[in-house]
Amino acid sequence: MPAYMFQMELCEVEEEMTHVFAEQRRCINKLFSESSVTSYCVAQNGKSIWCVVNADTEKDAMEVIAGLPLRRFFTDVVCHLLLFYDTVPLATSDISLN
Repeated sequence: MPAYMFQMELCEVEEEMTHVFAEQRRCINKLFSESSVTSYCVAQNGKSIWCVVNADTEKDAMEVIAGLPLRRFFTDVVCHLLLFYDTVPLATSDISLN
């Protein structure tokens, strides 16, 4: 399945926006559990979000981004189809046969 990297720029933090942060976090956690989103990063200054979305088409990936609670605060969205997307595997404990 193709992966799409999104960069979303946010407007200046507004009081209304701060009320949406918890909803955004719940939505991202749900997308992680569905494997629709595999990476999510927010810049320390709060002005940029980067997100990797697994989807069959760019249109499908854009629909995931359009469903984010913070979408109304995005000032710009850039999408890139990724050629490679490698990550460090999650640590797993060794299997014990005892």
